[in-house]
Amino acid sequence: MQITTLLENHKNFDQPELQAEHGLSFYIEHEGHVYMSDVGQSGKFAYNAVKLGKDLRRVEVLAISHHHYDHGGGLGRFFWENEHATVYLRQSQHGDCVADDGTDQPRFIGLDRKLLLEYEGRIVQISENREVMPGFHLLTDIPRNYPKPSGDQRLRVRVGDELQPDTFDHELVTVIESAQGLVVLTGCAHNGVLNMIAATHKAFPDQPIQAVIGGFHLHHEDEETVSRIGKALLEEGIQIIVTGHCTGDTPVEILEGVLGDRLHRLYSGMVMEF
Repeated sequence: MQITTLLENHKNFDQPELQAEHGLSFYIEHEGHVYMSDVGQSGKFAYNAVKLGKDLRRVEVLAISHHHYDHGGGLGRFFWENEHATVYLRQSQHGDCVADDGTDQPRFIGLDRKLLLEYEGRIVQISENREVMPGFHLLTDIPRNYPKPSGDQRLRVRVGDELQPDTFDHELVTVIESAQGLVVLTGCAHNGVLNMIAATHKAFPDQPIQAVIGGFHLHHEDEETVSRIGKALLEEGIQIIVTGHCTGDTPVEILEGVLGDRLHRLYSGMVMEF
């Protein structure tokens, strides 16, 4: 299995021609199939795909981890580049996703509803765990064994004229099976990275987790909380943990202190082999 990071917040200093933005996008090649997880907030993922020699026309399935612009904002460009792939979202009855920044008008951070309607024939919304391609699973059954990130508190949904807390019932976990173990993609882990790992254990009780990759949404957490999460990850025995995006640079440094060389930093153009 090869996972190429088409897009992430951090630049690749060895490949300065690659673009970066606040977002995430992975191109996954596994056993003759090509999948994607997320498409960033713009068309930059497609620009980087060309530079990295990754053909977006080969993608068979695209999973959008949750309904935020920095993971699904590039959908219009994806549909323009690829005419056949099925796009999977988690079904949700929530309203528009917004960020309450303390201003008079909350900031819209959701997906383009007009675009979703335009391409509804290629979009499948799921409400339960599903294997959408051989060995490529999307999990919606996410336990609440651990606290969610405190940064979620400013994230709301607008239903009519009312703002409600976002419960993140629109988030899913992507799990890919390999001979060496499971590879888990977290997106932003608004439900909590430890809860996403618990979801994976619940769905695959007899299979080890080889790697966890993605954002952990820890940029609002204090050092004690981040250290506690790092120790829990260490106790899981997961050998490869790759993070960035919404985790936050300072929390990543704290996690490095706990996890040592198990922890790796994401950047645009990063290639991972499993």
